[in-house]
Amino acid sequence: MHAVYYKRCLPVIREKLQEDCYKIESVMQRCKTLRLDRDWFTRHGLAGGIDQAFTNINTIEDYGRWVGREKDPSPEKSPPSISPKEGSGSGALHSISADVLQEIRRTLVEQETAYHQNEGIETYSSLWAHSSRVGRIARRIAVSEGWDPEPALLAGLLHDIGKFAHGIYHENDTPEEEHAGRFVARILSGTAYERWIPAVSQAIVSTYLEAEATSNLGRAVYDADSLDKLGAIGVVQFFVKRALRRQFLDDDVIIRASVELTYAHHAPDTLKTATGRALARERSVRTRQFYTELIEEWKQLGLGAFTVLEEEIAGIACIFLVPSACSCGGELSVDSDIQDAIKCRSAVVTYHCADCGVQSEFSFCMPNVKDLPHRHTEE
Repeated sequence: MHAVYYKRCLPVIREKLQEDCYKIESVMQRCKTLRLDRDWFTRHGLAGGIDQAFTNINTIEDYGRWVGREKDPSPEKSPPSISPKEGSGSGALHSISADVLQEIRRTLVEQETAYHQNEGIETYSSLWAHSSRVGRIARRIAVSEGWDPEPALLAGLLHDIGKFAHGIYHENDTPEEEHAGRFVARILSGTAYERWIPAVSQAIVSTYLEAEATSNLGRAVYDADSLDKLGAIGVVQFFVKRALRRQFLDDDVIIRASVELTYAHHAPDTLKTATGRALARERSVRTRQFYTELIEEWKQLGLGAFTVLEEEIAGIACIFLVPSACSCGGELSVDSDIQDAIKCRSAVVTYHCADCGVQSEFSFCMPNVKDLPHRHTEE
């Protein structure tokens, strides 16, 4: 590994050594780091010999192959690269300059890792993975709708960048979109994308104003964020998030799938672009199909039985996965309501067993569907 350090890194290095922490990543998490990748060397005319310089060597055999290659520096012909179709897959990310893309990724990973407070030993990049997908989906929507795809990609990549600002979630109740605006300005200022700062910042704010009229860019990002939670991709995200919260497949997790089913049910009517709604219709069916099959298998294996309960609360359709019986074998009564929560109108589901007296409840923010009652505010 090649690295150059400023002397101002010394205090962090000394601190980590005193803690018997020898992983270089722990220093990099505390210091501003610029990674020089292949694109950087190519842009600066230094691409010649880069494969030789950055070969990964772990064994004597690796070293032998490296020495042999050094004596015969003529590289083997590599197969022709296949350029991804414009706007498809990870190829869409290559339309953003490597420096800006790297800074977005670094900021997201750094903030999320700081939030989890793991001494810099373990890094967290779930937010980057999600943002990367949302950026590409937003770009796809923009292309389909006839809008400029570049700011849509940027806004999707940056839409969650204020979530864990400074390693804190909702510091002093400061809306995360305000933090995001500052990150957007810092990352894009002085780049080829500086002209998009106002539009991207406004789009990020508009994704939090679900019931309000938003810009086309905001609608694309809102739909992309929602579509990343639907269908097969949405199912994967649900279980990944549960695992990150140290919650694994059990009855409680299956009950929480009520959130996914309710949002999937309303998605085709709540997304804000024609492209988004068309994509949501198919994915809504897939979401319902997966959870239906999951609870059927759960029952067949003797792990427990659930009932899909479709209920209207204040005129709004909700879909709940509820246990067919209490763990004691007694019959469960189920009550549901919509109540005010800190940031939303929330569905609250309560289970009560008359036999053993056990009572439990869970709640979740309702999707922003038409005719959802507004939150009550105190005069």
